[in-house]
Amino acid sequence: MRRSHEVVLVSHCLLNQNARAKKVAKCPGAVKEFLQYCLKHHYGIIPITCPQLQFEPLIRKAATKEHYDKPKVRAVCRKISREVIKLIKIYRQAGYQVVGIFGVEGSPTCGAIKTHILDKQDQSKSVKGSGIFFEELRKVLRKNKIKIKIYDWDIQAKKPI
Repeated sequence: MRRSHEVVLVSHCLLNQNARAKKVAKCPGAVKEFLQYCLKHHYGIIPITCPQLQFEPLIRKAATKEHYDKPKVRAVCRKISREVIKLIKIYRQAGYQVVGIFGVEGSPTCGAIKTHILDKQDQSKSVKGSGIFFEELRKVLRKNKIKIKIYDWDIQAKKPI
């Protein structure tokens, strides 16, 4: 069997919706359409450790970016970001193409393109911008001079953005 030599790094909850906050999961387990997308393109899948599970219980309420914007949370996200950098370097040194990194559209930590914030009426609102983890990841990528495509997977639309 010939390998594709193409991999993607993936936010944990695309592979395990059970890790998401109460009432936020969009499917019972893995996001089937995301897996089908990876299979269609012959991408190997490298999971990223879930930042939220490092500092909050598995059973938790949905929150916005402001809830997670704390020094302790950012420190955890930087630590995980350094692990991601190590994985990218390992795969690239072995001749693999790291096609991209996938976040989850709207997540306050793992949203790469869109996140949820509080608006002026203290209501959750989806906006352009990164969650806490992807903000920290981008900083670590720049520091290491690593250029890589970053996407969100839109679970509702069932496609990358």
